[in-house]
Amino acid sequence: MSIPKTKALIIIGALALIIVLYLQSTQIVSKKEEVLAPGDFFSRILSQAKSSLKREELEPLKKLEADIEKGNANNKVLLLDSMAHSWQRLQVPAIAAHYFDEEAKLMPTEKNELNAGATYYDAFSIAGDTALKSYLVQGAIRNYEKVIAQNPDNLDAKTDVALCYAEGTNNPMQGIMLLREVVAKNPKHENAQFNLGVLSIRSGQLDKAVERLSNVIEINPSRYDVYFLRGSTYMKLGQNEKALKDFEKVKNESGNAAMVSEADNYINQLTKN
Repeated sequence: MSIPKTKALIIIGALALIIVLYLQSTQIVSKKEEVLAPGDFFSRILSQAKSSLKREELEPLKKLEADIEKGNANNKVLLLDSMAHSWQRLQVPAIAAHYFDEEAKLMPTEKNELNAGATYYDAFSIAGDTALKSYLVQGAIRNYEKVIAQNPDNLDAKTDVALCYAEGTNNPMQGIMLLREVVAKNPKHENAQFNLGVLSIRSGQLDKAVERLSNVIEINPSRYDVYFLRGSTYMKLGQNEKALKDFEKVKNESGNAAMVSEADNYINQLTKN
């Protein structure tokens, strides 16, 4: 799996958010909102982020900025990498992504471009402003496509860029087609199968969603978040016995108190009807 976005297992504390993010309609950016150039977006984000920092946080960044400005080709990559990680530690992925991107331009390795793409995606996933989201997702797509150009067999990168298209552009079908390419090449690609399942729910193809989610469970039987999502899908299909079985699996085996509580609520609903 690639870094930040796909490496983390889904926890129940984020489950509601995941459902909202995946099931909501893809936002389409209007041309009227796209008024800032990429450099203007970065300047705005940087200014806003700096204004919220404490002095002891800001001073090391100012020094790094000065070092980058006067740095030569031999040390600039290291300085950019240090700056990117500094902003990651401060939990401002939009700025970290910019510096990873600059690093990848100087040293265009698969790893560096993957870092930039994944960090842009992380920033996109939490951005509220629609035009800003478009800027960030385009940065993710640009870097992921560079990864794929270098290594067409990097199915994680292809999965990630597919999600960028599906969630952040007005061409979600391109993302779906890329995910299908991934599972055609590797039917056991967990993240691709999962996201095809979620996108099937979004489009109302519930039977197809159950099939994809079942594939995920076959690949990774400990994905209790997927049992939960499949149970919810079974409920929408009116297949309550199957839904009950999934929710009981979550309740009895997940070990996550919040997930157990949610599953228990559904079990009570199903057994009262």
